[in-house]
Amino acid sequence: MGKFQFLNSLLLLHISSCILFCLQAVSIAEIPAVKFVNVTKESGIDFAHFSGAFGQRYMPETMGAGCGFLDFDNDGLLDIIFINGKEWKDDQQSNHTPVLYRNIGNGKFIDVTQSARINTPMYGMGVTIADYDNDDDADLYFTNLGANFLFRNNGDATFTDVTSDSNTAEDDWSTSALFFDYDRDGWLDLFVCNYVEWSIESDLSCTVDQQHRSYCTPSVYEGQSCRLYQGKNGVFEDVTVASGILNSDGKSLGVTMLDYDNDSWIDLAVANDTEANFLYHNNGDGTFTDEAVLMGVAFDENGKEQGSMGIDTADIRNDGNRVMAVGNFSNETTAFYHASPGGYFSDQTIQAKVGNASLFTLTFGLFFFDYDQDGYQDLFCVNGHIEPNVQRYQKNLRYSQRPSLFWNQQNGDFYEVGVEAGLKDFGVGRGAAYGDYDGDGDLDVLISNNGVVATNGQAWLLRNDNEENNNYLRLKIKGTQSNRDGIGAKITVSVGGQRQSRLVKTGSSYCSRSEMVITFGLGQSEKIEQLTVVWPSGLIDTYTNILANAQLTLQEGETQR
Repeated sequence: MGKFQFLNSLLLLHISSCILFCLQAVSIAEIPAVKFVNVTKESGIDFAHFSGAFGQRYMPETMGAGCGFLDFDNDGLLDIIFINGKEWKDDQQSNHTPVLYRNIGNGKFIDVTQSARINTPMYGMGVTIADYDNDDDADLYFTNLGANFLFRNNGDATFTDVTSDSNTAEDDWSTSALFFDYDRDGWLDLFVCNYVEWSIESDLSCTVDQQHRSYCTPSVYEGQSCRLYQGKNGVFEDVTVASGILNSDGKSLGVTMLDYDNDSWIDLAVANDTEANFLYHNNGDGTFTDEAVLMGVAFDENGKEQGSMGIDTADIRNDGNRVMAVGNFSNETTAFYHASPGGYFSDQTIQAKVGNASLFTLTFGLFFFDYDQDGYQDLFCVNGHIEPNVQRYQKNLRYSQRPSLFWNQQNGDFYEVGVEAGLKDFGVGRGAAYGDYDGDGDLDVLISNNGVVATNGQAWLLRNDNEENNNYLRLKIKGTQSNRDGIGAKITVSVGGQRQSRLVKTGSSYCSRSEMVITFGLGQSEKIEQLTVVWPSGLIDTYTNILANAQLTLQEGETQR
């Protein structure tokens, strides 16, 4: 047998094995009775992302932007924010800004961008939201191509730009960001992903077929280092160098919090585009060490870098071992790294039945959530290519793509049920977030679509219509010795003979921020036997016999009085 025939035989054997391994016998009757209904128009939301595209194929145009859920006015209703671009010429007066929608109840929203005083033009990429100054309201940090902005919430439904006073005015191409308390001093710190060295002056002309101009890949530009800011009393200090974070090899697009070695110090996983991913181990002394290669999440199972965007982690089997999902470029599949009890990760994409269904999608935002409230976390992905004319070159790919929903079958196997769940519309998905905006206990979805060339960039609000009749518990936590939002707290519930765990966090997905209220699906269980909160300060609160179908506020130290 010749070399070519031998390789072909191996390939066919691999494909046959994959098909046998990946096919699933799932009946329609088993799929959860949940539909996501697009209620964007009836809710009063009419946001359309503006990229500034005018035919030059500037690389940032195709990267899109994020979105987020928050309660900026503390009325108990989730509000919505979208990130926007603007015109490319600085001398053009722009009316394109971030847009803030206030939830007025009954599923309706109104635009309060101007009255909230965040109507500042910026070429926006992402947003992270937290109470950085511990004054009981949600502040906004916008990441941009160019200067980033920090807006302090004044507590009266308005914001003030405090970027200069807070020392967070970096001027890179920033993407995803998160607030967390890496030194556990009770004050939130800030981690910012940065992408590549790009400007209009340095823009390169790229083509696919030496005839038609296309958007360039990040491989043609130098990378930029992520930044770490240490926060205290509302002021930040750049500690990127001292902390060991400085590394310009990244080209970073997504970041998520986790504690993969269970040492109570929050670590960070960073998704990099065409470069090895990072896994920053928090050493507990103010420094971090990248252990991505050692722990098995730097590359795919073939030892290859991938085009990675969104990222999230979860305990999908309720066994204490975490999974890391990473959204990747088309023809690469969404990566699924599963941690063993020893903490090391292995690429389990095929085993989890995620590989085949994600092969031809280009995934940006993704997150784990329990959409059917059965007690097991599922995976939601938004998809869309970067090249509007991609089908001209690859017939099996599309520019507009529908979102994906991977249903967790409670054994670590996933099944893509997007069409069955009502996700039939095609868009150029970028940012994605979840939150219970209508107060019915299940998790709704917010999606930002990119506005380039043949698309209008219309955002989507998808209401979760859940007919499973499963129970739930929603928890808002309030730190006293820890940071006010309790970011970094670990919550564990014992229910129906199982243990579920969540980490209170910002970040994850792509350039977006989901609500920080924690939602546990309880299946048919009517109460939680025990609930434990391990706070960043080290305090532990324990509660027992909590009835289902409620939202509670838990305050640090209240069970120890």
